[in-house]
Amino acid sequence: MIGLDETTRVKAYILFDGALFDAPRFTYEHDDQPQLEYLFLGTPHEAAMEVTPCLVKPSEGTRLWRAQPEWQDKAIILLSDQSLPLVAGHLRSLLSVQMPNGGFSYLRYYAPKQLTRLMSALNEQERARFSGPVREWLAFQPNGELSRFDSDGSQHFRKAAEEGWFLLTENHVAVLSQSARHEFVEKLGRFLDITDRARLEQLINEATALGFRTEKEVSRYSELAVVHGERIKLAEIRTILSDSQLSASARLKAVDNHLAYGVA
Repeated sequence: MIGLDETTRVKAYILFDGALFDAPRFTYEHDDQPQLEYLFLGTPHEAAMEVTPCLVKPSEGTRLWRAQPEWQDKAIILLSDQSLPLVAGHLRSLLSVQMPNGGFSYLRYYAPKQLTRLMSALNEQERARFSGPVREWLAFQPNGELSRFDSDGSQHFRKAAEEGWFLLTENHVAVLSQSARHEFVEKLGRFLDITDRARLEQLINEATALGFRTEKEVSRYSELAVVHGERIKLAEIRTILSDSQLSASARLKAVDNHLAYGVA
């Protein structure tokens, strides 16, 4: 297990993804006197408090660090010299960001994968502005390695009322999309036991051309295509796959039944 040294822990906050587990309960089970902020509290997202991200400053006698294997895929760590309320306010201002088209989008930067993608898309100056009082972000990768993203931690910090101030550019969106696709191709390859990236890209392109959008739908189509080979190209199968009257899941189920049992 990769852990943090004592000097680092003194400056560390843990930001739990409340959509993945009961973060407050877990915190109090492993820390008798934590400082905790519910990030959705007092924001337009307050109606979704049951899935709020939770910012925690562990106490001196915390047991949270010993329980790291239980939460490292559900949280990120951030280092700051500033107080909990100040850091929480800045993080609240980042719950949603402005998109290139002028709209706003929710940003789950507290998920390890999302943070890694985001930090990779920002240049040094953009990362500094985004980070505000945070001087380092840490995220555990699926293989257990710890990724660290530095900032000077001295930039102007924002308040919750300023949510939406940070702008994602077209370039940011493109880099984020490319990174997400790369991760999905790798995951699909493991699922199908295929190492040929060109073949995986072909399967994904076929699926999206047929209107399958989610990872689950694309994965299911790809699995059917691999298992049944050329039969996926049969005229009756293509008719089912292109039936606009059926939902994506219904089309996939009908194709599965037809290929397995000869019935639609």
